Amino acid sequence: MSRFSGLVYHPIVVSSLLVVGPRLAAADDSVASAATDRELVSRALEQDRWAEEALYRRHVAGLTRTVTRLVGHCADAEDVVQETFAVALSRLTQLRDGGCFGGWLYRIALNLVRRRLRTLRLWRWVGIGDGEEDAGLTKLASPELDAADRAELGRIEVVLSTMGAELRMAWMLRNVEGWRLEEIASGLGLSLATTKRRLARADAFVSERFRKGIRP
Repeated sequence: MSRFSGLVYHPIVVSSLLVVGPRLAAADDSVASAATDRELVSRALEQDRWAEEALYRRHVAGLTRTVTRLVGHCADAEDVVQETFAVALSRLTQLRDGGCFGGWLYRIALNLVRRRLRTLRLWRWVGIGDGEEDAGLTKLASPELDAADRAELGRIEVVLSTMGAELRMAWMLRNVEGWRLEEIASGLGLSLATTKRRLARADAFVSERFRKGIRP
């Protein structure tokens, strides 16, 4: 029996089924380990290119993993990540606390992901591109995953492809990335109450589609 039994009634966390781990363990602390983000931001504000590079190297791996899973397309994810760092480094003067650079970086990225998902969905509506995700859940699934669970991941992918950007992002951040409610609210710029409502709507959407017997 698949470990997804009961999905219709309860949200699940699927990050343990994927090859790459969650965001919270993704930052590269070996990069400029003696310097904090606050110190690196301070140096970057003084046009220190080494500090900018250190910030990039420290956060790029984790950010790329999260963005790739949210978008589902490697090329689009790469574009989003590069734009995120370009925007962040060009707007460092707007960051009041350099120690919050990581969270601020993700907020910028999520705004760009939202726009990219809406664009991809529009393209599908008008028949541009095949819509196939080259970094979807089944492509990132652990090689040890059994056939039943892999099939269920495929079903989830189909449901996610029909979701609007707002619901998809909330559901993925909670159930795939394993973010806490407070992190999702901060990352998406929402109140905690609105975040809870959005997640409830996303869970209901997934459950309803599963009840209808959707298949990949």
